[in-house]
Amino acid sequence: MKNYKLVIFDLDGTLYDKRGLSLRMVLHAPLDIRNMQAERATRASLKGIWQDDEKHFYDTYFQRMAARMHCSATVAEQWYNQRYMPLMVKMIGKYQPLSEWVMPFIAECKEKGVKMVVLSDYEYAEEKLRTLGLNPELFDWVVSAPLLGGLKPAPELMHIITERMGVAPQDCLVIGDRDDTDGEMARRTGAQFRKV
Repeated sequence: MKNYKLVIFDLDGTLYDKRGLSLRMVLHAPLDIRNMQAERATRASLKGIWQDDEKHFYDTYFQRMAARMHCSATVAEQWYNQRYMPLMVKMIGKYQPLSEWVMPFIAECKEKGVKMVVLSDYEYAEEKLRTLGLNPELFDWVVSAPLLGGLKPAPELMHIITERMGVAPQDCLVIGDRDDTDGEMARRTGAQFRKV
């Protein structure tokens, strides 16, 4: 742990192994496969792009997704919030167990007084934690990156979090499963990165 004052956890693929999740979602909702592909392509197109705030992010996100889905932005948003994300949370709870290292590591952070934040590129972060058996109150803050205005590796995300937590980026450890998002965000701000 060295002398870190803050640990920022990615959620999907970090706190649990997400292998097989996409396939399980398709098998449970095969008619939604094109919409799922549209969502993934849209998210990839916005990777690391800062939109200033939640409203601008979602305006762009649902407009781009709707163009790929050949529907209105309102329909795309409804599908995302009423079908896609609830299905993801359900599949995580049913098939994707919490990684074994997580609880001992959280206990070590608590013992040493290290602050902890969960930063997810997806919404429904608290619901995912609960379905994994983690109380969101274990953490100092649980936040979805889109609510702040962008997706990793946008350095603005780190600046917002470290300012809120009263910690310099150099005193932070980012733990994630992707070097191109979690790792790059850490490097752009002078934080340390550990890949799991």
